[in-house]
Amino acid sequence: MGVRKTVFGSNEEKKYYRKLQKTWGQKLNIYHNIPFLNVFTARDELIDENGRIFKITEEEYDKLKKTSIDFVICDKKDKPIACVEFDGLLQGFNVGTNYIISEEKVDRKGRRDFLELKLRVAHGSSFPYFILGSEQFKGLSGSVYLTIADALIGEVLSTQELIRAINLGFNPTDCGYSEEEFDQLDHFQKRTIIEDWFLNVEIEADYKNNPVFQEVAKLMTETKSSGFSIIFLNENERDSEIWTWVECKVRNHIYGDASAKVYLPNFNTPSCHFSAHIAIEVAKLLALSQIKERKNANKRVHLTAIPLHPSGLRHVGK
Repeated sequence: MGVRKTVFGSNEEKKYYRKLQKTWGQKLNIYHNIPFLNVFTARDELIDENGRIFKITEEEYDKLKKTSIDFVICDKKDKPIACVEFDGLLQGFNVGTNYIISEEKVDRKGRRDFLELKLRVAHGSSFPYFILGSEQFKGLSGSVYLTIADALIGEVLSTQELIRAINLGFNPTDCGYSEEEFDQLDHFQKRTIIEDWFLNVEIEADYKNNPVFQEVAKLMTETKSSGFSIIFLNENERDSEIWTWVECKVRNHIYGDASAKVYLPNFNTPSCHFSAHIAIEVAKLLALSQIKERKNANKRVHLTAIPLHPSGLRHVGK
């Protein structure tokens, strides 16, 4: 008998746990290696992707008794918000309740069945559960520390806040109308106002909860970029059922336009059904980071060109 040197399964797992803590530690509680049944009851009736009710078997339940979840993301009251399974072994990911690995990797049926059992229970409980490889935990670029994992957690938080707002219902006073004034509007006007309200709630939720959206807004202002365009790519190189592939071009009249291509798995997970939403913002962020690098390089050039007194101080005035 003995004691392990670390509670983490690998140095990568430890590194990525620390990264999650650094980004989310002030807002959320992040736990490592939590028993699966500490998060899910598993014995309840579950609902599959086709809306059918199912229950797991006793054999499946016994398997879940013995397993854990790599990273559990909770609010500050320790209510679970999302789960992340780090697949350092095969670098796989999930699309819905399916476990996907690259063609270069050797599949292990027992492992696939077990991971997909965990996904079925989580998704059947309408709970976001992701399987992510190393690529989803790496910084988006040399100058961007944020990761795809951060974007996914932010998407879950934004979606859950949007659902809460919808459940509270539309209130005309939020849009500057009294109930009497709103009642006097015709159907088309009411519909337009409600659609605008929904869009504003969605945007506010994104920029409040998702650090990728926050960084995009910051860099748009900082670089004085004037807008962007999005193209959804279909070059027959990747299965569209599995991947979302977009290109974003950001316009900047000072430092020049920049573009970036991003492809992401279609995670299709509760509270994160549409990866395109994330892919667009990640592509914007990568393009904006290029513009920021040009801006900083331009600033360095100007500083170098400023004449100095022999004393080393800048010459200003006479």
